[in-house]
Amino acid sequence: MASFTVAANELAVHAKTLTAATVDTVTFSADLDQVEVVNEDGAAAIYFTVDGSTPQVAGNNTYYLPAAIGGLQVTVPTSGNTVVKVISAGTPKYGVSAA
Repeated sequence: MASFTVAANELAVHAKTLTAATVDTVTFSADLDQVEVVNEDGAAAIYFTVDGSTPQVAGNNTYYLPAAIGGLQVTVPTSGNTVVKVISAGTPKYGVSAA
């Protein structure tokens, strides 16, 4: 499990590689309205949450990015520091940014 903090004056984390079946946590030191999660290399599907809950691979309460290069912008339903948690069955590269 890796954890990354995005300071209030920063926008994103990029080129992070997931470990299979292990949750990474990205915490923004800001209350964001929206975030974008990007599957940077398409090596495997990515599942994520933006409310601080723990995602599961193919979980019903997760957002889904297929095994393809692309991104998804979502609204954050919580207040306070924004917490994004990301997981995959594989080892894709990902990025998370303020939107």
